[in-house]
Amino acid sequence: MFAPSDKLRLNLVLGFLAFVMLGSLLLLAWLQYREELESRRLFAAFAKSQADFVREMHLPRSPKLASDLARLSGVGVHFRQGNRIDGAIVQILSDAPADGQLISLPKGREALILRLDEKEDIIFVRRHPGSSLSLDDPATRNVFLAFWVVSGFVGWLLVRERLKRAQSERLAMLGRVATSLAHDIKNPLASIQLHAQLMTPQNEEDAQAIRLIENESEVIAGLVNQWLHLANPLPPRLVKLDLAACIRTVAGNLEAQARHAGVEVGIDLPDSVWIMGDSQRLAQAVRNLMVNAIQAMPRGGRLGLSGRFADGFFELRCTDSGAGFSEQALAQGTELFFTEKEGGMGVGLNIVSTIISAHGGSMNLQNDPKGGAVVTVLLPFISA
Repeated sequence: MFAPSDKLRLNLVLGFLAFVMLGSLLLLAWLQYREELESRRLFAAFAKSQADFVREMHLPRSPKLASDLARLSGVGVHFRQGNRIDGAIVQILSDAPADGQLISLPKGREALILRLDEKEDIIFVRRHPGSSLSLDDPATRNVFLAFWVVSGFVGWLLVRERLKRAQSERLAMLGRVATSLAHDIKNPLASIQLHAQLMTPQNEEDAQAIRLIENESEVIAGLVNQWLHLANPLPPRLVKLDLAACIRTVAGNLEAQARHAGVEVGIDLPDSVWIMGDSQRLAQAVRNLMVNAIQAMPRGGRLGLSGRFADGFFELRCTDSGAGFSEQALAQGTELFFTEKEGGMGVGLNIVSTIISAHGGSMNLQNDPKGGAVVTVLLPFISA
């Protein structure tokens, strides 16, 4: 099943291949045409030189001379006096004008007639040489290679620009939808959050329900902000924050969802990881990673969050015991609108990648040889 970007890319590639094939055929036809013109020019120049030789040497225009010239030159030579032509030649040449123009003859032959004097003409007849174009010929091969290289470069530029344009169009549409949804969702969401804060729990069960309402409201708010981020990706507001605490908070908010899915969450992080970052954006990125991992284990499993310091960066590893990434997902997983999940939109990992890049970090997708997916995030840290 292809994602929309895959279908567009496939259509563009097929269109480009059709263009290259058509262009190659047209190039071949043009080369053959140029070869034909050059062959005719050389034949006409040869015929003129032979006619000048016969005329200047005052040689007898006999069948023997014609036979000798034919043997030396490799083309048929005949003399015509009036309408009489020596040798076996088609009748059409008896009345053909001596204007130096090539005349097509049956059986793939062609003739050229030149005037010797007022009484006699000389006729040259040859078989059409046909095309000698071959990729074994260096000149021909270089012409085609140059055409294919230039076509490939131009095609790559066109495909890239078309994909960018298609993505811009989708983002513009997404922006309009996201803005409308944000307006329709935020007002009732704010009312839900306000009433949850005003409620007074009568027992622990009530308190747990209120916390659940508040947590799920935050999840909805995060989803709205995620769509707004896609529509208008503003730069992060960098402040000093503890990334480890941020990760633990997100994990706590997703605890109920993980437990419901039968997923055990294991956290192995340093006590604190100080970075310059946007807590809301980073929480959104961590949440997307955890939700993807939970959804990758529909029958339950283990989700691990671990980290270590290395060469000025903090390395966060998010692992799961699911089926792992497909080859296509490893190559395109962070592309916008790429998804292999039924009903998925293909924005989660793209948003994570965008947020991490905006913080000066990087993200890598891979599979664990023992099974499951591994997402590695590198973020620059600062001293406490």
